[in-house]
Amino acid sequence: MAGGGESGEDEGVRPGTNVFGEEVVAPVALNLTALMDILSNLLFFLLACFGTTIVMGINATVPVQSTDQSSVADTRQTVTAGVSLGKDGLDVSIVGSAQPQQELDGWRRRIPPRDGDPDYQALSAYLLSIKQKYPRSDTMILTPEAGVSYDAMVRTMDAARETEITVSGVARPVALFPTVVVSTVIK
Repeated sequence: MAGGGESGEDEGVRPGTNVFGEEVVAPVALNLTALMDILSNLLFFLLACFGTTIVMGINATVPVQSTDQSSVADTRQTVTAGVSLGKDGLDVSIVGSAQPQQELDGWRRRIPPRDGDPDYQALSAYLLSIKQKYPRSDTMILTPEAGVSYDAMVRTMDAARETEITVSGVARPVALFPTVVVSTVIK
């Protein structure tokens, strides 16, 4: 053969090079086991944190001790409702600074449990009657007794925030006491 080697190889291609004469890059084998382990752990913690943020999403306030101003209502159309949640039922009372004490005491009522659970419908109905008498009221102080379940507290807050009334055959929501303050009895 003219000008060619006797081995039959092309002169431009050497072992360890590609067709263009460049060095062949050795294949890279990535070990992604550690990365996958980190990502799976991160995913687990993100899911665990997301589950706790749902529990923390309850709209409630805590009582604040202040010498500046009283949280007790100061107009004739405003009172603050107090609901004590216990095994014996719901105790409802109101406080206000512009009403005589006899008028406030007349609203004190115990709502007994129904079928072993607090009567949330009766609570909503009674708070609606308070709201109709004192329309500018919006605050309720919830005081659960020791041992009251978390579910009972949430359902009591829901019953106190709004109810549905039917006007001319149309049901519409009515805000009762949307600002709920969770408190405790100091012994």
